[in-house]
Amino acid sequence: MPYVSVTVCAPGGSPCQTISRVLVDTGSSGLRLLASALNGSTLGSLPGATTNSRQLAECMQFASGFTWGSVRYADVKMAGKTASSLPIQIISDPAYSFIPAACSGTGSNLGSLSTLKANGILGVGLRQQDCGSTCVNFSNNSYYYACPTALSCQPAQAAASLQVSNPLVGFASDNNGVMLQLPAVAISGAPSAAGTLYFGVGTQSNNALGAAKAFPTTLDGNGVDVISTSYKSLSYGSFLDSGSNGLFFPDATIATCVVGSSTWFCPGGILNLNATLSGGGNNSAVAFSLGNAGSLLLQGYSALPGVGAPASGLLLSGYFDWGLPFFYGRNVYIGLEGRSNPLGSGPMFLF
Repeated sequence: MPYVSVTVCAPGGSPCQTISRVLVDTGSSGLRLLASALNGSTLGSLPGATTNSRQLAECMQFASGFTWGSVRYADVKMAGKTASSLPIQIISDPAYSFIPAACSGTGSNLGSLSTLKANGILGVGLRQQDCGSTCVNFSNNSYYYACPTALSCQPAQAAASLQVSNPLVGFASDNNGVMLQLPAVAISGAPSAAGTLYFGVGTQSNNALGAAKAFPTTLDGNGVDVISTSYKSLSYGSFLDSGSNGLFFPDATIATCVVGSSTWFCPGGILNLNATLSGGGNNSAVAFSLGNAGSLLLQGYSALPGVGAPASGLLLSGYFDWGLPFFYGRNVYIGLEGRSNPLGSGPMFLF
C-alpha cells in the first residue's frame, strides 16, 4: 500500500508531530489519524470541532470497515504546503471511545494499527469534504454525530466547514488535485516500490498531464462518483482507488481461494485480461493481468500488481474497483471537484 508522512500541528503554532505510514487513498477525502499515533501533548493541543456546542464525531465507512472518532482541527503540513485549521478525524479518540450501535453495525472496526495497517489515512479523492451536501442537509446521514457527553452521541447534520476535509482545500496553490506516480512492477510482485505523490494537476512541470485523458465522474444512484468500465461485454460503475490493495470486480468464471479470512482470485496460471474505461466522451483500453493470490500474498511482498478478488459487500458489490494494481506504471491524476485543470473541471480521473 502507498504510505506518506504527514505533519500535524496545533492550529497556528505548536506542538507539531510528524506521523509516518499514513495510507494514501484516492477513494476518500480527508485526513484521519489513529489517536495512538499521536503523543499526548499533540492530541491535547488539537481543539474539537463542535456543532451547537456539542463535540462532532464521525463514523467513516470503507469497504473493509469503519473508523470512529472525534473531529478536531489541525494545521496539516506536507511538501512545504500547509492547510490551516483543517478538520481531521482522530480515530479511536480515547475521549470518545463509545461507538453508537448505528456505527458499529456497519462493519469491522478499523480503529487500531493492527486492523488499519497504517497510522492513518490521507484521503486525496475527488471531493472537497468527505460527505458534502448530504450531511449538511440531513441528520440521519450515517456519517456525523453530535456528542453532548462522551457516552451519548446522536446523528447530526454537519456544515461543510466542519466536515473532515481534503487537505487540498486548505492549500494556497497546487490545490486542484493530485498525481500519484508509481513504478511498473512485475506480475510476481516486489518487496516494495517507491513512488511520489504530487500536489496539483497541470500546475507545475512535475505534475504535467502529458498525454493523459480526462474522465469526468458522475454520481450514481448510491451517491458514488463513477466512470464506466466495460469488461467481458458488461458495464460496471468504476473508480480509481489507491486505498484498495487489489482489483475488485465481478467475475464468477475465475477460480477463487481463501487467504486468511478473505476470498481472492486464484487462477491456475496468469490471466491476461482487458477492459475499457470511459467517461466524458473519452475511453481507454486497459490490459491487466491476474496471478494466483494464494501464492502471491504468501510472499510477504508489499507491491503486488497481480492480485484481485470478487467485488462483494455493501460498498463494492456490482462495482469495478480499480485498486492499487492499476496505479503501477502509470501517472494517475485526481481532479478535485470545483477546481479546474488544463483538461476541464473536477471531479474527474485523469490518466
